Amino acid sequence: MTPEDAVQVLQWDYEPPYDFYNIRSKSEAMQEFLMGSYYSVYYEDRLYGIFCIGKSAQVPEGSIAGVYKESCVDIGLGMSPALTGQGKGMEFFQSILSHVQSRFSGECIRLSVAAFNKRAIKLYTNSGFVQQATFFSKDVEFIVMVHPKR
Repeated sequence: MTPEDAVQVLQWDYEPPYDFYNIRSKSEAMQEFLMGSYYSVYYEDRLYGIFCIGKSAQVPEGSIAGVYKESCVDIGLGMSPALTGQGKGMEFFQSILSHVQSRFSGECIRLSVAAFNKRAIKLYTNSGFVQQATFFSKDVEFIVMVHPKR
């Protein structure tokens, strides 16, 4: 992710209930975005979204709850709020999943999603992910989903 992309992502503003994903600590987020585990996804010269790999994709309370003990590649993602809810999620997610699967061949892939985010859960389920565990972070339930090894 470039600094320019990071600045753009910091300005994303999701509508409720997805405003849960709005970035509140901009300086911390900027530092994390530029540490090397975040990637920008472009389509037709437009920033479509972002994803991250590894510890950056884990919710800290999930580690405390022990849901990340199994060795998997963790991914996290976010789509531009201007593009959400338009049926573009599958194409966006599949491009990320393909990239991660090619880079980490044979590894299981794991993600954590807020339980209220039904459209994301449907997308992940339709992509072959299965629920593995749940935990709470600041009164929000999270679901850990895993895509089996290929």
